Amino acid sequence: MAEQPETYPITYGVLGLLAFGGSMSGYDLKQAFDCSLAPLWNATHSQIYNELRRMLVLGWVEMERHEQESRPDKKVYQITQAGRAALGAWQTQQPVRGLQMRDEVLLRFIFGSFAEPQALAITLRAAIKDHEQRMELYRLTAQRLPPTPPGNGALAGQNTGSEPDPFFVELARFAIMFEETYLHWLQQAMAFVEARIASESHRTT
Repeated sequence: MAEQPETYPITYGVLGLLAFGGSMSGYDLKQAFDCSLAPLWNATHSQIYNELRRMLVLGWVEMERHEQESRPDKKVYQITQAGRAALGAWQTQQPVRGLQMRDEVLLRFIFGSFAEPQALAITLRAAIKDHEQRMELYRLTAQRLPPTPPGNGALAGQNTGSEPDPFFVELARFAIMFEETYLHWLQQAMAFVEARIASESHRTT
């Protein structure tokens, strides 16, 4: 009996988006990741296509080819009943680990004793601008969240389809609160670095 491919959190991220979106192409899934899951999980095109191939082997998705004029056939994927069962079973498993941040800004800051304060200030200014843009993106995303699919999940039959899925709403709230907290810290860190720059300037004059 052939051994089944190993699965990962991103596997279920793709599976969950298919449960919400119905029939989707790899491109559609990438757009959905960028719009809906970016605050907690990023995915490249290659990762998404790898997961689709993995789930085809597992029987969790089906694929259809849609002909396109003057372009290669479009592959469209749809979750199967086995995929829905796997998505539900995944929720009962213990998460492998909690939050793990891999943030180069924080990594640079913790070794700030080895940096010129002006260089660190440039990093922090760029980070503030980046997170301000993220904040705006998440606020816009929160205005167009998907509804709960009819007959799916813990809220089956409770959502008319016109209201945003409440779990997406709560995740959007988390993303905005996280950015608010991070921006607050960045501004404090910027004030700390600027004070060091002023202190060094005072010593050299």
